[in-house]
Amino acid sequence: MADIEHPSITMACATGYPTRQHSEHEMARENDHSIEDSFGTEIQSGDKYFVIGDSIVLEDNIEDYLIEVLNAEPKQAE
Repeated sequence: MADIEHPSITMACATGYPTRQHSEHEMARENDHSIEDSFGTEIQSGDKYFVIGDSIVLEDNIEDYLIEVLNAEPKQAE
């Protein structure tokens, strides 16, 4: 019978087990994709956003969300 080894085991034997630092770097690289709010605006690092139910809304778009999605009526005090 031939020796069968899982590819992950073969890689660990060849390169060593990943360290915590290595794993965090890989996760950061994998998570380096843009996130958009409900209006398609990209959320950048440091931006403030709101999670409302299943929606993600950038702070700059919150008024539009209230009016367009939640049907809020804007009013202005006299």
